[in-house]
Amino acid sequence: MLTEIEWWGGLIFVLGAITHRLVTGALDKKDEGIDWHRWQMHGFFVLPAVVLAGYFYPLAGPGLQYAYMGVLGAALLLVAVMLVQEVTGDAGEGSAETTAEAAGGAAAAGAAQADDESPGWLMTLIGVVVLYSPVLVACGLGCAKAWPMVQGLL
Repeated sequence: MLTEIEWWGGLIFVLGAITHRLVTGALDKKDEGIDWHRWQMHGFFVLPAVVLAGYFYPLAGPGLQYAYMGVLGAALLLVAVMLVQEVTGDAGEGSAETTAEAAGGAAAAGAAQADDESPGWLMTLIGVVVLYSPVLVACGLGCAKAWPMVQGLL
């Protein structure tokens, strides 16, 4: 029988995987050069998933604790970069706003919209909530687990 936290953790994993698939499926793949935005999006979902997976296991050795805190730090840094891009409205190739609109557009794929129209503000907001919710929950749980480890270092 799953405990309540394992059940919710599994639900967060499923929501994160679905969101990752929707977002990366909506992004165009470049034929030449390194596609930094695609790699950034993969890291944006994979690093918090690793943090969430580590949340459910005891980290007995100091090496595991340092590795967990390192992955958590990288995940938090990537989330901060994405949030800064969202707030500043960076309309470049690596924009989180473009990604949020893509997620909102993917969520509203059943709605009849012309190809040249961008999704409305409500669909963009839904896209941002769907995009960030599993990642923020995973990082929040990771921070709660890492806090006693950090206090032990001080």
